[in-house]
This record gives sequence, structure tokens and C-alpha cells, in this order.
Amino acid sequence: MDYIDGLFYTKEHIWVKPYQENKYLLGITNFAQDLLGDIVYVDLALGNKFNIDSSIGSIESVKTASDIVAPASGEIILINGDVVNSPEKINTNPHEAWLCQISLDNEFDKENYLTKEAYLSLIEN
Repeated sequence: MDYIDGLFYTKEHIWVKPYQENKYLLGITNFAQDLLGDIVYVDLALGNKFNIDSSIGSIESVKTASDIVAPASGEIILINGDVVNSPEKINTNPHEAWLCQISLDNEFDKENYLTKEAYLSLIEN
């Protein structure tokens, strides 16, 4: 699967996409969904305030469960009900099946994220 330009990636296999002023879409990468296997449940809470590197929710598959690790400090302002109701969509197209929309406490700093090329280098090693 191709990785998309315009997304910012983390070492924890999360992607972030700028959406509107101080609003970002957040999802998991193809690598993460591949490790998880068939995803059956997404657990997120609207209004959940989080700190960088903390768990903002979880994703469960038939094999395991995994925390969704916050890429920065902020708040969940919208949950993608389509993905909550049909979590298997994450397996089909993980770079478009966003999990939630977040707002960040501080200005978005691209330097804190990996480019597509840097992320691919990380997962290919």
C-alpha cells in the first residue's frame, strides 16, 4: 500500500493531517493496521483531553488491542462515527479512514513528526 504525501507520521504509527486552523485528522498507518490484523473495535471518547505520548483511546482486533498514542497535547473534538460503526474500514484504507479530529494545545510543529520518507525508512529497518 502506498503511503500518502501530506500526512505527518509518528514513531508510534499514527498519522496526522492538518484539516482546518488548529484542527487535525488522526489515524493509524497501514503498518499499524497490518500488525493488528482484522480490526473489530475502536474506543475513543469525545472531549478527551490528552498529553503527548499518552493513550487517547484504543483499537482492538481479533488478535490484540493497542493504545492510540497522542502525537501532541490536545483534545478530541470529533469522532469518526463511520469508523466506529465499521472499524474494518481501517483495514481497507487506513490512510483515509481517520479515527478522530483533534485540536492541539500548541502550534503544530512539523519538526516533531516524520515525513513519509522518514516513516518508510523507520518501518523498513
